[in-house]
Amino acid sequence: MMAQPAFRQCFSYVLALCIVGVPVSMRGLVTLNDGHDRIYVNGNVSMSRDSNIFTNSDNIGDYVYTSALSAEYTRRAGWISVNGRASVTSSRFASLKGQDFNNPSLGLEFNKQSGRTTGTLTLSATRESRADAAVNTRSTSWNVPVGLNLKYPISGTYTLVTGFDYMSRKYLDEEAFKSLRTYSASIDLIHVWTNERDISAAYRYRHSQTGVVSSNTDHMFSLGLTGKLIRGINGSLKLGYQHSTSEGPARLPPFNGWTISSPVTFPFGSKKLNLSGSFAKDLTITATGAIVDTTTVTFDTKYVPIARWTILAALVFGDSRYLGESGRVVLAPGPPEILGARRHDDYITASTSLNYSLSEKLKASLAYSWFKNWSTISYGDFVRASWTMTASTRW
Repeated sequence: MMAQPAFRQCFSYVLALCIVGVPVSMRGLVTLNDGHDRIYVNGNVSMSRDSNIFTNSDNIGDYVYTSALSAEYTRRAGWISVNGRASVTSSRFASLKGQDFNNPSLGLEFNKQSGRTTGTLTLSATRESRADAAVNTRSTSWNVPVGLNLKYPISGTYTLVTGFDYMSRKYLDEEAFKSLRTYSASIDLIHVWTNERDISAAYRYRHSQTGVVSSNTDHMFSLGLTGKLIRGINGSLKLGYQHSTSEGPARLPPFNGWTISSPVTFPFGSKKLNLSGSFAKDLTITATGAIVDTTTVTFDTKYVPIARWTILAALVFGDSRYLGESGRVVLAPGPPEILGARRHDDYITASTSLNYSLSEKLKASLAYSWFKNWSTISYGDFVRASWTMTASTRW
């Protein structure tokens, strides 16, 4: 099958960048202000075969050709460093032309890493097109996250960390999907317990608004341990209790449950092999306003057999228990039948990739992923497999 013209054009551009031997390396394509300001340019192209474009039991597959071009700006001068980016991603489907998209993205980050108070302010706006397994179809939305995180050492071994976040997800098809706005604030008190471990106590407030009258509010209290968890295992472990309430035309009963976040690493005494894992449990809200109690277990491995070659693999187990919608308990019958408090999904996904890195100017990868979803509704019971070839360059 012949590649689309946009794919061929971008591939030719990236190939030309890789061949031309301009000695810019990691100094950036453009360097200003005695090296304090730098501009980088990134390009990549990929071709993939996806067996289930819409993540549902219809099992409609297609070839997808994707190209992306981005520019990054960094400034390292004074107390505050600046990172900026702008990119555009273009995908063309071989048969499903109505799913073609061009998605721009903008981002800005300010970091203060010196002085008594340190922190980060991030702002971004991204147009996203994706297949959503939680609603079993594709969606396109504008995502606008804003975050402010501050860290302040109180005295001695105690440090206060605060976070304020806003997220707006506005769907282009507002008849099928519910746009979402989320406000959250958190505070963590961290205590240096030993040279190898920190302990913490935290509180998080989160309010999500779906539509005009539907909303969900949850409060989470947690205790955490960071550093050496047990002999040979490093990472962080945070256990908490969550209380959630909703408001809307058909208000859901209050939800009480436990939460967990635990990314850890398992050293093998070898620089060539790394294994990490995580266990997480929290509430999420889908594109159609359904509140879901999600639990995920993830294992990741990284193996470097020889220089320039890396093998990555991941295995994820998940459980999604749909509590219902904050605005109404039962959705009108489908298809697709994608909501309601009776839905319960379990899934497993396995992926692996072979990656080659000649330098920052040329990287390539071949990836394969397999996803199986078991659902109590027939429309959400599906298998999705895909492989992807990618070439990228950075200047």
